[in-house]
Amino acid sequence: MTPRILLIDDDARLAAMVAEYLGSSGFEVETAGSLAAGRSKLSAGSYDALVLDLMLPDGDGLDLCKELRSESRTRHLPLLMLTARGEPMDRIVGLELGADDYIVKPFSVPELLARVRALLRRTNPERVATVLSI
Repeated sequence: MTPRILLIDDDARLAAMVAEYLGSSGFEVETAGSLAAGRSKLSAGSYDALVLDLMLPDGDGLDLCKELRSESRTRHLPLLMLTARGEPMDRIVGLELGADDYIVKPFSVPELLARVRALLRRTNPERVATVLSI
């Protein structure tokens, strides 16, 4: 079964590029350009991981991270923050609030792929066995 990734980022070009790259690497990727759209997709579907921007037009991704970690259905959803906030304190706050990994923009797409694979390898290796080979 193909692992499903939700990418919440308001930069449509970046989201399309990441979705295409991850898609060509064996993932099914859905995108959302706002917190509201992301919340809607999360409540309607099931995902193997979430890639989340922090600075979104309708709020802060940190708020969504806190919400997800407080709900039993999404508490263990692997979450990678992908953001322009790159100060050490930003990284610490993101990780302390529940992110499993944190990547600062600009970033390497192959590194993002490797980190998504690593997240999934730790949380659900059987489900992602088809996309773990390099």
